[in-house]
Amino acid sequence: MDPLLDEKFILTVSQVLPEHFQKTLQVQAEREAYGPSKNEGFCYENATCVEFVGDLSGKVYLGLDGYTKLKLLPRIAKSFQIDSTSRAHSSSIMMEFANQISGKLISEMRLGRFEIDILPPENLNHKLVPISLERYRQYILIFFLKDRREEEYLGRLYTILLLEKYPQK
Repeated sequence: MDPLLDEKFILTVSQVLPEHFQKTLQVQAEREAYGPSKNEGFCYENATCVEFVGDLSGKVYLGLDGYTKLKLLPRIAKSFQIDSTSRAHSSSIMMEFANQISGKLISEMRLGRFEIDILPPENLNHKLVPISLERYRQYILIFFLKDRREEEYLGRLYTILLLEKYPQK
């Protein structure tokens, strides 16, 4: 358990996520709150989990409420050049977006000389996700999303970061 490594990961999330939102969606993501959490679970309208393994193992969850998903989905689909009106595509669009963010996050950690790989994203929409506080340290980062050009509030993105306390053998 290395608090400095946790801090590095949190700072990396705080840097990579807003840059990705600005670059791909022209949306400003301002970190509104962050810190350790003791929640034993969560459930969101849209939730995607990306697990990572290596020198540091854990999971990143990106959670959106219904309002935020409704506002972001057309923008994300447009960035992928996909028709967002097809309901069948919405989950895969959101999962791919989460996968891109996680990929950038892991790439940044690799630049810091950490050997980390990501596993395929998992769709957890509308599912109650339990969290083992015995196995993981938990941090939550909440980002306020807005479009400065149109002066439009887009909602909040909830980022839950789980880091393994003790590596599994």
